Order: sequence, then structure tokens, then C-alpha cells
Amino acid sequence: MGIERKETVTALRKVGLKTAKLLGNLEIRTVEDLLYHFPAYYRDFRAPQKIAQAEEGKLLLVRARLTMPPRWIRRFGKTTIFTFEVADGTGVLDINIFNLPFLFEKYVLGQEYLFYGKAKLFRHRMQLDNPQVFEAQKAPQVLAYYPLTAGVSQHMLRSAVKTALETVDMSEEYSPAFREATGIWEDLEDFKSIHMPSNPEESARARKSLAKKELLLFHRMLELSAAETCQREPLVLSEQTVEEFLAKLPFVCTGAQKRAMHEILADFQKPRPANRLVQGDVGSGKTAVALYGAYAILKAGGQSALLAPTELLADQHYASAARLFGNRVRLLKGSTSAAEREDVLRSLENGETSLLIGTHALLYGALPFQNLQLLMVDEQHRFGVAQRAALLQEHPSAHMIAFSATPIPRSMALILYGNADISVLDELPPGRVPPATHLIGRAKRDDMYAWIAKKTQEGEKAYLVCPLLEHSEGIDACSVLELQEELAQKHPKMHTEVMHGRMNALQKQEIMERFRRGEIQALISTTVVEVGVDVQDAHIIVVENADRFGLAQLHQLRGRVGRGGGKSYCYLVSDGSGLERLKILKNCHDGFEIARRDLALRGSGELLGQRQHGAESFRVVDLLEDAELFLEAKKTLGMMKKTFPRDYAALTARAAQNLQCSQGQRGSI
Repeated sequence: MGIERKETVTALRKVGLKTAKLLGNLEIRTVEDLLYHFPAYYRDFRAPQKIAQAEEGKLLLVRARLTMPPRWIRRFGKTTIFTFEVADGTGVLDINIFNLPFLFEKYVLGQEYLFYGKAKLFRHRMQLDNPQVFEAQKAPQVLAYYPLTAGVSQHMLRSAVKTALETVDMSEEYSPAFREATGIWEDLEDFKSIHMPSNPEESARARKSLAKKELLLFHRMLELSAAETCQREPLVLSEQTVEEFLAKLPFVCTGAQKRAMHEILADFQKPRPANRLVQGDVGSGKTAVALYGAYAILKAGGQSALLAPTELLADQHYASAARLFGNRVRLLKGSTSAAEREDVLRSLENGETSLLIGTHALLYGALPFQNLQLLMVDEQHRFGVAQRAALLQEHPSAHMIAFSATPIPRSMALILYGNADISVLDELPPGRVPPATHLIGRAKRDDMYAWIAKKTQEGEKAYLVCPLLEHSEGIDACSVLELQEELAQKHPKMHTEVMHGRMNALQKQEIMERFRRGEIQALISTTVVEVGVDVQDAHIIVVENADRFGLAQLHQLRGRVGRGGGKSYCYLVSDGSGLERLKILKNCHDGFEIARRDLALRGSGELLGQRQHGAESFRVVDLLEDAELFLEAKKTLGMMKKTFPRDYAALTARAAQNLQCSQGQRGSI
């Protein structure tokens, strides 16, 4: 009997409480979480280079034999260095090993090894410092590299994953006949092929298999959670509500915003609940459209709720709404105090609150709305299907409006949002000038930061975005903490601060307020600023290692600047590896077109899409990459019902259990 997938990681051999705590920083708490912690990328070790091909500063993979036994150069205290020489018939390479004295006896004269590292020229000889080393006969064909955190190494993760694959109970969910008919694999085969593939194509196929199984469950959950279309009394609202609302705004709305408002008004006047998706590019004004919905419901005597994926975004929605609704709007978050929460609940129950804005806190515990008429969800794909279903089951006749800046293909949007009507905001507000986008190579990077330091002293504000929080073994990329240290040394007068996903909501809120007030001149962060952050007078954004991001995600990040008008700048720092791809972003500002071209460039084999682990309702599926798979899975579900009734019944049971668990977990905060 193997280990259950839902057991904590401490059930695995050699994973103690200390290691489990470190893994928790990567949101790995169960064995299943570990299996779904997919590699960030792979290195193909099947085609070594020749030593003669080594170039200084470039990564080098060679298969070579020890021609000189290891010898100590220095050995005192905690500092140790030993070296040896290897050759492959085309050249000689020096290997230097720092501070790993226990490896001295490992290397055998005449033995052949695989070495991987950055080549360095020293005294006219090429060398590698602390390279990755594998015995030639035991070297992996393809090696996975994982996202890491402090205290967790690649070796530690690979070892834990290997143990999980050897011991976890992988009882199959589908029959062999169904798997053969649909091309999906067994779970164990999927996970082995993702974590330890023999070639990149194998990992891509395994990802597709897992994604399709995830989508089958998703579609069945949608079917079970979809309430029958109920009849309800149309709201008595005048066309004048749109003009009244527009007159209250301190800015002029676009034609697309006005069109969406009229479409929402028409929904409210029908004898059935609205189900609408409002899609809009970065800065297209989705918040104003959402607030119109709440205003119309207020005029009709009802209440609205607006659900945001982060406390940062909920705070910003609240700030915007408070200017229009005054004390008729309230905020409810996970960090809300017990006393304040009680006050919010009282105001809901007696009807004093017309609009409630919050995060996941709205999903826990029955909220005593007096007359909830409208539920709005911002960036809905970041919430689980079961979470949305639970809210709608409590208020089946409530109107539903979802908002998304993710450019989802229409066919997929119809499935994802339950055959919703769709409004598209395809215009930018008047006066909004797209940021000037520049590609910066390593040679110009110091000059760029010198210019930014000068501009911040003149009152400008800048976002500096890095792909990593801290240095990660095996990943050559800039981290938030490294950049902060670098700027502190080179530009000590520039007041910087860091922000990242591990901070709690109050910490992030405090930092953003200081940034708005100008106490922080440069905010160094991870992609936590990607969605919803709105600082009107921030005009500069830098994205380090831009090659590592999808174009659509870079476009979202670029949308953080220039929101208050005026000239703004986006600098994409690149080592040149993705230059042609980044040129698309330099020359295009249409998010939908960028997403289309990004998908075409990425193809179907890339394991990591635009997701941050744990941020969205899907663990494998990518909304853009898997557009065709959404439709394919829906067709498969129909075929499954007719041809494989036992598999369909088992899938239905799992879908029902997922929905039930989601509703059962809802209690007080």
C-alpha cells in the first residue's frame, strides 16, 4: 500500500518537519502539491559539446575524462579549493571545486564524466568553477530545474519528487480502454514524464494528458454546478441610469465602456439572471464598468458584491468605489478584524451597505445580504469553479458579471464562463498614451539605472520587476534581493523597497501607500504587481530577464505605468536570447494581438505558461495555450457519457465530491 496523494510531505522518506516547513514556502504541503510543482525548465544533456567549442562566459556541456588526479590548492578552515584536469580529445579543461571537500575522493583518474557550467578563461586556459557533474554512464538525458526558495536546493526537490514517484499510490481514475481511446496516460506515467523525461517531447505530451484530465473534471463540475435558468423579476431601471453614472465620474468614458454599461442595463431588465463576461485590455476601464453595475443595482434598491483575487486589488476597487458610493460601500478581507467584520455583517443585514468589496473572505461563511442582486468577480479565472458555484447556489437568482484582462479566445470564454454573453472593451481612455517600450542589453543596463536614479531624484516613480525573489541554484536570472543590494551600492540616494508574494496583505498595502506618497522612489518586486496595481504617477517600469516572461504577461506588467497620462517608459532587459520575440511587444500595444502571437510563438510544448503556482483554479491548464484542448475535452466528455458509462460515473462522483468539499470548507474566517 503506497502513500496517499493527500498526505503531508512528511509521509515521504527523509522529509522531516524542517524540510516540510521550507517546502511550504513553495506552497508544497502535500505529496500531491509536490507532484504538481512542475519544473521551471529542462536542460538537455543528450548532445555534449567539444571542449574546443568553449567560449568564455557561455554555458558549456562537455563529456570528458580525468587526465590528472585531483589536487588541493587551498584547504584551511571553511575554505577549500581543489582542482583537476579533463580532456576530450579536442582540448583540455580545468575543473575547480570550491568548498565541497567531501567530493575530493569522488573523482577518479581515467573516469569519464559529464560537466555543465559557465566557461571562464584564466591564464589562457578554459575552466569551469563548481560545475554540475554526472558520471557519464549515469547522467540524465534531460534534467529538470524547479522554482526554489531559500533553504531548498534542486537536489532536495529532485530527491523528494523521486521518492514520491516511487511510493505514492497512483490508483487509476480511468479504464485502459478509455485511456486508449482518448490518448491520455496513466497518472504515474504522466508525472514521471514531466519530472524525469527522456526527451522534451515526452514532457509536453504528459502535460497535455494531465491537462485533458483536468479539463474533463472541470467540465463535469461546470455541468453539475450550473443551476437551471431560473426566472426572476426584471429590474425597473431607466436608460438614464447610465447618463447619471457617467456624470458622477471625474473622467470621460470610452464608447466601449458606455456600450458595455448599456448591455449590462439590458441584462438587468430581462426576466432571468444575467451571465456576462467583460473582457478588456490593460487600462481599458473595467473598474468603471463594474461600478456602473453596482450603481444600477443601488438605484433598483438591491445590493452588490465584488470579488477580487488579491487584497491589493480589493483595496484599490474600494478606494475607487468610496468616491462614488460613500459609506454605502464596505470592504471585507481576510485581514479584517473581528469587530470590523461584525460591523460589516450588520450593515449588510440592515441594508445600509449597497456594495460589498472583498477577497476570498466573501467565500467563507454565509453573508447576511438583505437583497443581493449582483455578484461581480474580477479576474474570475483565478478562482476555482467550485468557489463560484458555492456563491451562486446561495443566491441562484443573482446577476453574474465576470471581468478579465486575460485575452481568452471567444470559444474558450464561452465554456469557461458558462455560455456567458460577452462584452469587449476594445478602446483605451482618452489621453492614455501607450508606454514607449525599449529593449535593453546587458551593455546598456548600468546606463539605464543611472538614468532612472536621476529621474527618481526629480520625482518620478519606477517599478523594477525581477523573475525571482532570491537567487536560485541553476537559474541565471536577476532576483529582487540581488537587485536591491546592487542599487544600494551603485545608487545609494535612490530610495528603494521590495515587495513580493510572501508578504502579508498589510505589508503590501503599507508599501504601496508609501510608494504612492513618494516615500519609495523605486519599487523592486516580483510579478505581484502584474494585475490591478494602480499608481497614477508611476511612469517607469523595468523588467529584468524579460526573455523569461510570456509576451502577454509582459504586456500586463507594462500596463502598470502611464495610467495617469503623460509619457511613460517600459524597459525590457534581455540577454539577447529572445530579442525577436520581444520586438513584437516593442511594436504592438494590442493585448489580444500580443496574446495571439505569443501563443503562436510558444507553441504547445512549453511547460510553464503565464501562471504563478497556486494563483489560478487550474494546476496544469493554460488559458491561452490550451484553447483547442478546452473544446476537445468537452467533446470527449460527451463521448464518454455514451461509450464509457463507468468512467463517466466515476468522473461524476469526483466532480460532485470536489464541489461538496469546497462548500463544506466554507466557515468563519
